[in-house]
Amino acid sequence: MRILITGASGLLGHRTSQLALEKDHKVYAIYKEHKISLGIPVQLDLTDREKLLQVIPQCKPDAIIHTAAYTNVDDCEVNRDLAWKVNIEATKHIAMASTGINSHLIYVSTDYVFDGEKGFYIENDDPNPINYYGYSKLKGEEFVRQYAEEWCIARPSVIYGWAPVHKQNFATWLLNNVNQGKEVRVLTDQYVSPTLNTNLAEMLIEIAERKVTGILHTAGSTRVSRCEFALRLAEVFNLNNDLIKPAKMDEMLWKAKRPRDSSLNVSKALALLNQKPQELSQALQSLAKNLCRP
Repeated sequence: MRILITGASGLLGHRTSQLALEKDHKVYAIYKEHKISLGIPVQLDLTDREKLLQVIPQCKPDAIIHTAAYTNVDDCEVNRDLAWKVNIEATKHIAMASTGINSHLIYVSTDYVFDGEKGFYIENDDPNPINYYGYSKLKGEEFVRQYAEEWCIARPSVIYGWAPVHKQNFATWLLNNVNQGKEVRVLTDQYVSPTLNTNLAEMLIEIAERKVTGILHTAGSTRVSRCEFALRLAEVFNLNNDLIKPAKMDEMLWKAKRPRDSSLNVSKALALLNQKPQELSQALQSLAKNLCRP
């Protein structure tokens, strides 16, 4: 099938493009600045409405996997105009374009649509974002539901994995610093559902192939604190866990609030998908085995 992937030079989009090509799908790899050599590379600024509405119909994808987003939580709080353009307006226009060509739209959202007061959220829990990033992604969800005819909203949590060199994530940040003998401060009181990019990419491709619709939590299946996640990483990679120092959310000098427990219940995905959300131990072993993958 023909799959258009936005954010194809990023942590998730790059891996999704790789796996889709391995399955012999025709991939249109949309990137903004960092050119890639996967599939059919297409340079496109998603905030350019006119060009976006031209390019997508020209590609005529059977499915669109929309991974691109402005994800820096503090930057979104400050640069709200840009967050609106990237996370909301661009998503709206992609949804509109998908309808015109009868394409199945898979929108990658976030656990940050929730306020973190409850944790272990299911798909029909009421969203209540407490920062602008979460708000912008929730508005993106609303536009997908409003403008796309056939859609799936996939919500992960703390995506990590090997990525192109210009991209960092929690796991690579931690491993790089501890490897260099640097201390890192990691939260003991924020709970998440860490999601390996490879596992998430496999789920997204299956959703596209099977045309799964609705809201689906596609995070890892293990709820942990950030600190426990860091310690598990250090253990798997045989690093000095004495360099991992506990910290509290109240000590952080953030511009934007963070939910204390945005962990996701993935029971629906476990029952529905053949590519299941992985437990943390399984995902970390996969990460270690693919140590040299770009």
